[in-house]
Amino acid sequence: MTWIKFTLWLLGIYTSYYAALIIWDYLRTKGGDNGNDKHELTFVEDIEPVKSYADESIPNGKESSVVFSGGVSLKQMFNLAREESVEYTKAVSF
Repeated sequence: MTWIKFTLWLLGIYTSYYAALIIWDYLRTKGGDNGNDKHELTFVEDIEPVKSYADESIPNGKESSVVFSGGVSLKQMFNLAREESVEYTKAVSF
């Protein structure tokens, strides 16, 4: 058996398997299709819009320590990484 025959057989098996699954799912849902979906989830939240003003959204520097923090030392950076306050992408040895 060559690799081409093997891949063609494998492709045929996968295609027939997934086609059978799709047909079985279609036939299973076709009989119970009466307009009442038992598996449909709906989420309703009562949210009222709040008007915000542009003056409230601009920080003046003293209210937000995140925007104007000025940086941290290496020891504080490791502490922030331990507390998962910062996102790091490589392994850090503590």
